[in-house]
Amino acid sequence: MVLIEAEGPRVTRENYGITGFNNIDLVASGGRAVEISNFDNPVPVPGVLTFTWTAQDGPAGKYDISIAYFDEEDGDSPLEFSVNGQVVGTYVYNLNLPANRPEPTAEPRNYVPLSGGNSSGTLSAEANPNAIFQNIDLAPGDQIEISVLANSNGNFTDENGDGTFERGRLDAIEITRIPSVDLFWHNPVNGQVALWTLNGQGTSVETTAFITDQSGQEVLVPENTGFKARGVVDLGDGIRNPLWRDTLTGGVAVWNMERSEFQDAIITQAPAGQPGSDLNWEIRGTGDVNGGGAEEIFWYNTSTGEIAVWEIDETGFQNATFITDTNGQNMIISPSDPWQLVAAGDMDGDGNADAIWENMNTQEFAYWKLNGTVFQEPVLIDARPADGPWEFRGAYDANRDGIDDFFFRNSQGRNGMWMIENNSLGNIVEIDTVPDLNFSFYV
Repeated sequence: MVLIEAEGPRVTRENYGITGFNNIDLVASGGRAVEISNFDNPVPVPGVLTFTWTAQDGPAGKYDISIAYFDEEDGDSPLEFSVNGQVVGTYVYNLNLPANRPEPTAEPRNYVPLSGGNSSGTLSAEANPNAIFQNIDLAPGDQIEISVLANSNGNFTDENGDGTFERGRLDAIEITRIPSVDLFWHNPVNGQVALWTLNGQGTSVETTAFITDQSGQEVLVPENTGFKARGVVDLGDGIRNPLWRDTLTGGVAVWNMERSEFQDAIITQAPAGQPGSDLNWEIRGTGDVNGGGAEEIFWYNTSTGEIAVWEIDETGFQNATFITDTNGQNMIISPSDPWQLVAAGDMDGDGNADAIWENMNTQEFAYWKLNGTVFQEPVLIDARPADGPWEFRGAYDANRDGIDDFFFRNSQGRNGMWMIENNSLGNIVEIDTVPDLNFSFYV
């Protein structure tokens, strides 16, 4: 969750002034709100708030927008929410919460908080309209604009002859990422599946949820179904989807999700003879090898030592490509080699996924720098061995810096990550503990 104070330094304001008048300071989250300055022109002049969404705020994805404001009874102010110049939502301040007479104005009685009822009891929690906008697409670099018009419902003066306008008074904007799959959890013993959403820096858990079907019942995938959790894949829409392998048939399933609700599954399989078509092929990671926005599935053949990637979309398998050297020869790593393919991810910030390897004897890490599916060179990660009870669980860009980070889970149920910077270990971050060792997570 990101809270943007309308009066704060990251917001640019046009035709909006800052106020704490008439006990606004007692309820506004930052002790101040903003109000339209020029409000009684024959041609209305909007109040406009603008700010930029950053990588530190959150990754590309879908977000819910809540707005704390003052909904007065002397007008119905219209509001537009725009992203990069396109209006993506409209709202009208039309709750018309009562204020003191004879001069209605913004005060605690007509405050609409981000959640729950207001302190004066004029608004119940059930009547609070937040979240005002839902399923809004945001990505780092997006320009957000909130435009509001003052409104008087045609009554330009009150009984004392004073101007009576609802002046688009706004306190704060709360932007919450819709629960998404940063870490995908599965317990094969009881069948439960769950997701964690991390904060924008990847340092703590923001939301947790068990995955349910559209009727609200928990979805269970017990071990005897043959389906094994194998990671998370983005098919190009910014939504990370649970990825499964059917260990009975060799098929692949991708779950389409809406928040933490399972919608349907893409079930697919490669044609016979293609990489991934039999159980000698194992899923070892996902990553975007061509910078196209969608991730591919990385496969390793435990018999031949070959490595390949699948392109996949919402209709299923599209094609398979072997990882080759610059001469076009298939790269082969023997299944008995201590270096094993364990993940895929962008390790050098070039927008293309690389193949990540762990030495099972020394617990060192390295990656193959790839140009598409062509091997360029090996790069050793300068880090201490991942020794002791910690097990590598996958790679994912937790802090949104363009470089994938390494996730671990240990035998005491603790979870953590290495922040990778410039091919070396930066900070080590520990996140919430899940003591039930039947659960494991995938990224």
